[in-house]
Amino acid sequence: MMNITLETPLEALPSVGEKRAKSLKKLGLNNLFDLLFLFPRRYLDLRNFKKIGALVPDEFTSVKGKVMAREEQRIPVRSRVSYLKVAVSDGSGVLFLVFFNQPYLKDIFSIDKEFFINGRVEVFKGRMQMINPLYEEYRQVKKDWILPVYPLSSGLTQKYMRKLIKAVLENIEVYPHEILPLGDRHNLNIPNIKFALKNIHFPMSDINLEKARNYLVFREFFILQLGLLLKKKTEQKQGKGIIVDIEKDAIKVFQSYLPFNLTAPQKKVMEDIIADIKEGKIISRMVHGEVGSGKTVVAVFALWLIARQGYQSALLAPTEILAEQHYINWQKFFLEQNIPVAFLIGQLPEAEKNRIRNGIKSGEIKVLVGTHALLSEALEFKNLKISVVDELHKFGVKQRERLREKGEDVHYIMMSATPIPRSVALTFYGALDVSVIGELPKGKRQVISYIFPVEEKDKVYEFVKYQVSQGKQGYFVTPAIEGNENIESAIKEYERIKEIMPEISVSLLHGRMSYTEKDEIMKGFREKKAMALVATSVIESGIDVPEAAYVVIEQAERFGLAQLHQLRGRVGRAGDVGYCILIPYSFTDKDIMERLESFIKTESGFEIAEIDLKIRGQGDLLGVRQHGVPPLRIGNIVKDMELLGIAREKAEKVIKEVSVDILKEKFLKEVFINE
Repeated sequence: MMNITLETPLEALPSVGEKRAKSLKKLGLNNLFDLLFLFPRRYLDLRNFKKIGALVPDEFTSVKGKVMAREEQRIPVRSRVSYLKVAVSDGSGVLFLVFFNQPYLKDIFSIDKEFFINGRVEVFKGRMQMINPLYEEYRQVKKDWILPVYPLSSGLTQKYMRKLIKAVLENIEVYPHEILPLGDRHNLNIPNIKFALKNIHFPMSDINLEKARNYLVFREFFILQLGLLLKKKTEQKQGKGIIVDIEKDAIKVFQSYLPFNLTAPQKKVMEDIIADIKEGKIISRMVHGEVGSGKTVVAVFALWLIARQGYQSALLAPTEILAEQHYINWQKFFLEQNIPVAFLIGQLPEAEKNRIRNGIKSGEIKVLVGTHALLSEALEFKNLKISVVDELHKFGVKQRERLREKGEDVHYIMMSATPIPRSVALTFYGALDVSVIGELPKGKRQVISYIFPVEEKDKVYEFVKYQVSQGKQGYFVTPAIEGNENIESAIKEYERIKEIMPEISVSLLHGRMSYTEKDEIMKGFREKKAMALVATSVIESGIDVPEAAYVVIEQAERFGLAQLHQLRGRVGRAGDVGYCILIPYSFTDKDIMERLESFIKTESGFEIAEIDLKIRGQGDLLGVRQHGVPPLRIGNIVKDMELLGIAREKAEKVIKEVSVDILKEKFLKEVFINE
């Protein structure tokens, strides 16, 4: 093979023509570096296989068998679709292999040839079969017993990909940079890059495969953390005109304006914010914690600090209901101190929006609370110095950044009412300082959770009647506005409650309503004109009606655990006992019930977040791309949490000791972090 480097384009290789190059590009492969870091999805283990007679339906397994018969046919209804059926046997039974639209396989599966077969077992007309399984011809003398299985696109086969990658591994001389010196790698019990790449593709043993994977997982996490820490270091540079004139007892002064006492964790985060400002840092901080732990108070403290210096502050919320709630709760606080505050959403009358825009442009308005309307190009700040984003996961990276870009050297605080597992915080928010508020104000909440099968829903209605008779309000939450026979809907439940419990005043709230309608409904609910509010998950984001005592969640299995925790957090906020009732419609599904039972047994949002992450896996995390970090090629933040933590520690040490130029040259060209 010609002299090759990591930058060599794939089309320059002898076995890659124009057609194959296009197929490889569909997999995101452009050069040899990309090819070597295309990791196998799984492996075909030719050492371990089951007897055909012992196969069980729905299992994913391997067998070894001899071809007994084969036949090719066309499906009558779809004449262009052909299939090849191959019968293989190992003496203990017969397994049928079905391949669609692959007529060339007839020549491969010759009578009496032996094959390893890997796939999912199905039963069709009483016979065991596998559809489009992986296969490998058995030879007495074999070198590779653990074969990689790669993602493919049209025109590529496993055999070709293995041959191509093996040829590159045998001929390339210069491998990617080592991540750590030999001594550090020895202490971490990880090999070198050459060993890792050879054994991740063609492992000689299970031990070698594990060592290779550990190295590559650590390498991926380490480089990602270096990129995040460098971004953090760059963003927290010395800014121009950073406010440092903060009064000595700012927290005590702030406390004096509040009708309640601050908790120790709240004060700690406030102290961190003050320290950042005094050190000349541009604040980049995420504040997360339990439902009702008082994150908003910390955010308001930051807005207040900046506004008192004569600069402008902005609070961005994902929904009109939440934005209005923040405005109602804190308007009096700011006005009592002669700090002008305004509320901006898209559905305000144009004249009112223009008045607010003019007040912001002139600098007259110091604190602005609102929704996506704050991101409008028509809105110009005179001297914005801090932006706070509530419910950060409801916004993409570009949306969150757009608000910061409306000022120079703008401090940045993001809030999440969903407790975030450490692995998620390190991966998606590693460029931010992270503050956790875990403590609830004393006597704040006690919520009891129950599960009722849908067949016993009448008991839930009786319970709600009793609660209402005691003057208690609450919520019914459904997964959809308008459902079907499989999905419960808010509209249907609203009509049902009116019919079954005509004595109870009930309102309906959902996302399709106009702001005016939603505002009127919430106002009526706060004033107890309605004792039950039927809604979709629109109420999960920060709805604060302290007297609400019960929440009934229909088809609870359709909500994530973190979402259920948010909904549970809507009740019991005034100190009285609250009740959270889950009504699953799949009461006989073991996995669903185990998940819901783990929820009702756990009150800690952090524990629930960890359970949710393990159940859902990293592939379902809030939308990876909106966080601005690259998808992980091999690391798994659920399974590899320990390696992620070690990688962060090592990266923090390196970022202090190694120059930025060297870091960029060695590693950071491999990382993209969206701005």
